[in-house]
Amino acid sequence: MFPPVVKRSLATAVLVCVLLLGAVAAPALSLAPWRAEPVDFSVVAPAGALLGEATTRGAGVVSRPLRAPKRFNLVGLTWAQGEEQPGIAVRTRTDAGAWSRWATLHAQPEDGPDPGTEPGARGASAPSWVGEADWVQYRLTERPRGLRLNFVNVRGSATAADRARSAVRRVANAGVSSIAGLAQAVGARAGEPAPRIVPRSAWGAADCPPRVAPDLGEVRAAFVHHTVNLNDYSREEAADVVLGICRFHRNTNGWNDIGYNFLVDRFGTIYEGRAGGIDQAVVGAQAQGYNEQSTGIANLGTFSSVRQSPQALAAMARLIRWKLPVHGMPTSGTATLVSAGGSTNRYPAGRSLRLQRVIGHRDTGATACPGEALYSQLPELRRLVGNVAPSGVATRVLGRVASRTVPFGGTVPVAGTLTVSGGAPLARQPVQVQALIGRRWRAVAEASTGNAGEIGAIIKPMRNRSLRLRYGGLGELRAATSPTFSVGVRPLLALSPTVRAVARGTRVVVRGRVRPRKARVIQVLQRKRGARFSTVATYAVRTRRDGRFRGTFVPARSGTYRFFIVARGDRSTARAATRKLSLRVGRSRGGGAAAP
Repeated sequence: MFPPVVKRSLATAVLVCVLLLGAVAAPALSLAPWRAEPVDFSVVAPAGALLGEATTRGAGVVSRPLRAPKRFNLVGLTWAQGEEQPGIAVRTRTDAGAWSRWATLHAQPEDGPDPGTEPGARGASAPSWVGEADWVQYRLTERPRGLRLNFVNVRGSATAADRARSAVRRVANAGVSSIAGLAQAVGARAGEPAPRIVPRSAWGAADCPPRVAPDLGEVRAAFVHHTVNLNDYSREEAADVVLGICRFHRNTNGWNDIGYNFLVDRFGTIYEGRAGGIDQAVVGAQAQGYNEQSTGIANLGTFSSVRQSPQALAAMARLIRWKLPVHGMPTSGTATLVSAGGSTNRYPAGRSLRLQRVIGHRDTGATACPGEALYSQLPELRRLVGNVAPSGVATRVLGRVASRTVPFGGTVPVAGTLTVSGGAPLARQPVQVQALIGRRWRAVAEASTGNAGEIGAIIKPMRNRSLRLRYGGLGELRAATSPTFSVGVRPLLALSPTVRAVARGTRVVVRGRVRPRKARVIQVLQRKRGARFSTVATYAVRTRRDGRFRGTFVPARSGTYRFFIVARGDRSTARAATRKLSLRVGRSRGGGAAAP
């Protein structure tokens, strides 16, 4: 028997332990699955880290084993702008474990596939899910400058303290929730019912929010990808793999969101990828040059020599059988895609391609994706998809601008109509005004149709734009896109008042300003001959950073002149010209005064 004092001490200690465990477990006591707070970190590849030539033929150079500052679940490499894209492979291990197999990582496009991504800012590999790892070793076919290793931990195991807390919280959460109960169909409409899809909220997308609202395009075909990570992840880890990829795409690559529209694991579970709605034509970052015309489905794993599971193929078939008809497309036959170009695109901008409705990334991109084994399974996947006709009611949208040109800084009305194929108007439907910015169509205004299906919006273009109206569809109503129309932006040209009369041989100074700033403007001098003016000289005048300019000319003969400034049209702006200013040039008198 313990003395009373000892008993009280033990009871107090037990109570303290229970309270501490309760405090640690509290965040996980929810019906929703508990998720650790993700951690991103990176390190510069240490100087002298390369051992030299790799033993594997064609592998180039290999690094020393490097211990990361924290435990990680996913790793990828980046390197300096303008460097060659190297072939990359990595392997990893924990402190006490054996090295994994080498995983090959393909390089991602140098020019960012998302709006706002700085083109060519850094080269980057695809990220690789590695489970739990403390050490990494890499092989490269080239030695790029500025090499950096980028890590993500999404499982709450970055430090020993994190691992202890996570173990307690997972046990506590397991008693009140199950991720399997969160897999659900979201936003199903028309045709076949949508397959069961794990929504973004169930794989932790709250920790990977989009930077801006998604863009909407079209879905004419489905691209099949693989994510190039080890295939031995567990069913429970799969959602963490998705979150890790999203964090890498968003935070390391600087993209808007995860690049893929959907992801499928080896167990046949489908995950919602890029935000915007599974039944919407959300523009992803998955097939450079074709993102606005397709949806992208990524298979978690590497399928260069390992075939994808029957469960995953069946899941992709269900998804494609639903997804393409929702957007008014059949699931079989061919689709015509138009290349928008890009550094990793096999085809130049403007090339029209007739391709299968279900295609591999390598069909248009300079890549081995989705791996040799999975690519060989695409005929089987197409057979499983079958021939499903488009579902829903066809719609038609037309658009135009009130004026073909607008002054810089001005606004222009955009008008249009939305109807069903028979001509009946569609009221109270959301429509986007989209502008072609770079190689991407981006929403620049939104409107809702009136009772007669009319569309009205105001835009403020800052440069020449190709425009279109995009209806995303709703319920049984299919999506539709208007023919392209355009608006030009006229620069604002101001010409300061100057002298109205001078003697011949006198230097005349011309001042003014152009907005937006152009590198040069053209100064035009004309002389009256009979009843008409003819051009006697043109001069290119450089502008300052604020758009101001100063030009001069010296009239050699007496007579009536006029002069003005022209900003030539280019890809950014339309042509613009100032008013024409008159000048009387007389014979020289004493002191150089002009004749009256």
